[in-house]
Amino acid sequence: MNTIGQVNAAIYRNMQMLISSRLSELNIKNGQYDFFFVISLNEGISQKQLSEHLHIGKSTTAKAVKNLVSKGYVVKHKDKKDVRVDHLYLTELGRKEAPTVAKIFQENLDVASKGLSDEESEQLLFLMNKVLNNLIIENATLSGRDIEIE
Repeated sequence: MNTIGQVNAAIYRNMQMLISSRLSELNIKNGQYDFFFVISLNEGISQKQLSEHLHIGKSTTAKAVKNLVSKGYVVKHKDKKDVRVDHLYLTELGRKEAPTVAKIFQENLDVASKGLSDEESEQLLFLMNKVLNNLIIENATLSGRDIEIE
């Protein structure tokens, strides 16, 4: 019998493998596609906001952003009011590749949800978000942080 954790991990691994194989011509490492995709949809997002959006630690986000910057896909701009804050934007190269990445992400979602009705897809997303929120609350409780659930 599979647990929620096993199924979730298997889904994530398989999605990453599909993305990697479909975007192998891009010089972006596995796992950095998520960062690239979110930046492409939210140009000007701060690194902190990016971490929060993806539910990923700041150091992991910093490494991924550094890699995307070094490969010429993303550029950082300091906030005019707070120089500690970096806002992230796609470069010309990043904008050129963004439609391809978005198309591949959509194709993967289509494959993953094949055979599900709209109602089933909505219910699945609702349930997955419920599980995610439970885990976020528990992690925040254990670390003594205040949280806001979306």
